[in-house]
Amino acid sequence: MYRYAGLRRRLKLGHYPELDLENARKKARNALNEVEDGNDPAQQKKDKLAEALRERLEAKTFAELSARYIEEYAKPNKRTWQEDVRILDKHLLPEFGRLNVKDITRSHIRLYLRQMALKTRVHSNRIHATIRKMFNWAMNEEIIELESNPAAGITRPGGKERPKERTLTDGEIKTLWGALEKMSPQIRDVLRLILLTGQRPGEVMGMRWDEIDFEEALWTLPGSRTKNGISNVVPLSPQAIRIIERHAQEEEEQRQRREKRSHDASTSMFVFPNIKLKKHDEPVVHVRKATGRIWRATGIASFSAHDLRRTCATRLGQMEIPGHVIARILNHKQMDITSMIYNKYQYLKEKREALDAWGARLVRIVSNLELVESQDTGA
Repeated sequence: MYRYAGLRRRLKLGHYPELDLENARKKARNALNEVEDGNDPAQQKKDKLAEALRERLEAKTFAELSARYIEEYAKPNKRTWQEDVRILDKHLLPEFGRLNVKDITRSHIRLYLRQMALKTRVHSNRIHATIRKMFNWAMNEEIIELESNPAAGITRPGGKERPKERTLTDGEIKTLWGALEKMSPQIRDVLRLILLTGQRPGEVMGMRWDEIDFEEALWTLPGSRTKNGISNVVPLSPQAIRIIERHAQEEEEQRQRREKRSHDASTSMFVFPNIKLKKHDEPVVHVRKATGRIWRATGIASFSAHDLRRTCATRLGQMEIPGHVIARILNHKQMDITSMIYNKYQYLKEKREALDAWGARLVRIVSNLELVESQDTGA
């Protein structure tokens, strides 16, 4: 016990018997000498412990910082955290991974982003946004001490992006549908369901069995999985529900086969599990490469999975479906006061009629769509 600045203070010296009486007395004398010199030994001890903890936690390299960013920020807060992982693994870690974060300069980042923009203009903007966000987070959390964010103050490397307008024609839809027969069942049916339902690619890829009501032909997307945080009930057209039913049947057949072999008979929570993983406890991931293979092989003008969502919305508009119904199918946030606060009607009937009509029209566009129905019957 001692007094410092008029206050009574307590300093813990250690634990007995690890610290014996003789050494405890020595520590006490040293502490009292510090007080005589105008220092507070208890506060000094706290400062040393805090500094040691800070040195232990502080990310030294870009790779260490990125790992903390994914685990501590991206996963808990971003529905698209897997895209951050992909950008880091494929682009940023090979360039900056081994560097100390304090040695990464703005000029280095700017030069790298310019080189990336020559290869992929739009994607270079995504890379820039990821590294800028990671440094902002690390500085705000006081994980790293920098005078400024080295990724800030850099002009968007890919320039201003124009809103995408790509939709597929009837002929392109028919070609695409046939080409999908050569793809894996997961990729094939993810792309088909995006076109049939108009939902976001990430939402379809992450579809879970407990979200599907087979009796009512409904897919309930919880707010935790949607871009805007608002849940969405999606009526499933006959074509869409058959695709999902086929996967359910195949999943059950695989479970029975594993059970007969005395293997683990548990099934995945995902309708489209990543079959490359042994436990299948993650959904199938990015379909970008698959769409690229399709339009290169078929001669279709380049398109993305999101363009299928836009195609669905555009066709619904051509079918004179009211805009507010299309917006609710797409789960776009309603910005007017009436819709946001007062009108809580879900338009489920109208959404079902619209998607059923679109499914029927898709049957007419794609002459071999009956393959989905025939496979369901074992043909």
